[in-house]
Amino acid sequence: MRRLASGVIATGLAMGLTAGMASVAIAQDKPAISIELNKLEPLEGSCRAYFVVRPAGATEFKEFKMELLVFDTGGVIQKWLAIDAAPLRAGKTSVKLFDVAGVSCDKIGSVLLNDVTACADASGDIAGCVERVTPSSKAKATFYK
Repeated sequence: MRRLASGVIATGLAMGLTAGMASVAIAQDKPAISIELNKLEPLEGSCRAYFVVRPAGATEFKEFKMELLVFDTGGVIQKWLAIDAAPLRAGKTSVKLFDVAGVSCDKIGSVLLNDVTACADASGDIAGCVERVTPSSKAKATFYK
C-alpha cells in the first residue's frame, strides 16, 4: 500500500512539474508588457495621464491599442478611452501621455485596462495581448485589469 501511495505521489509531482515547465515555456514565448500609471497631472478642465510602458524581450510592437475605462472615486464610470500606444520598441521603456478630457484628476479613483484591441509585431497580429500586460500605479488612482 505504501509503494502504491508513494508511486501515486511521485507521478503527481512529475505531472505537476511537467505542467509547470510547459507553462513557463509558453509564458517565455509571449512577450510581457509592464504598464504603470505613473502620474496624473491637472490641466484646465481635464487630466493628463502619464503611462510608463516597458515591453520585455525582443518583440517590437507595431500596433498596441488599449481600451481604458476611467472610474471616479465612488466607482462610477466617467470615461471610455481608446488609446493608441504604438509603436513599442523592443526592450525600450517609454512614456505615453493621454489626456482625459472633462475629468479632473482628483475625481479619478481608478483606471481599468478593459482590453487590448490591437496588438501586432512585424509578423502580424499577436493574440491574447491583454493577458501579457502587468498593470501597476504610482499615482493616487489604481490601474488594473
